[in-house]
Amino acid sequence: MAERKREESGLPALYWNPFAIVRELERAFDNMGIGNLMPSSVKMPMVDIRDDGTHYLIEADLPGMTKEDVEMEVSDDTLLLKARKERAEEEKGEGYIRRERGISSYHRRIALPEDADPDRISARINNGVLTVTVPKREGVSGRRKVEIE
Repeated sequence: MAERKREESGLPALYWNPFAIVRELERAFDNMGIGNLMPSSVKMPMVDIRDDGTHYLIEADLPGMTKEDVEMEVSDDTLLLKARKERAEEEKGEGYIRRERGISSYHRRIALPEDADPDRISARINNGVLTVTVPKREGVSGRRKVEIE
């Protein structure tokens, strides 16, 4: 679905959100009492990334998740965040009219800057917010001057 929006220049800017159609369908199904199209679909957590000078700080919203639910992997230049929580099976069928909160799953890849030190990454989770501290390597600026011929 495309939306037109005016920029300051007065010319229309075209924004296209490929997930808008899915959201509209989910809203329609919800209004009919059917529920979500993809109740167990994997979500991409929202993140904030800050540079405090000596570290990169990444905060990811993982509501309802605990330390046991979260898995992190790091390669040379990529941080992979995965989280999954399932409700206990014995709760099924006990007076439920509608059940949408069975599985929560998150997945996000974050490209690390060139000066990140992947060997010293640390993380903690508090109240569903994962905070990842990525130290910077000394002597790596990530920038270089390009000579013009």
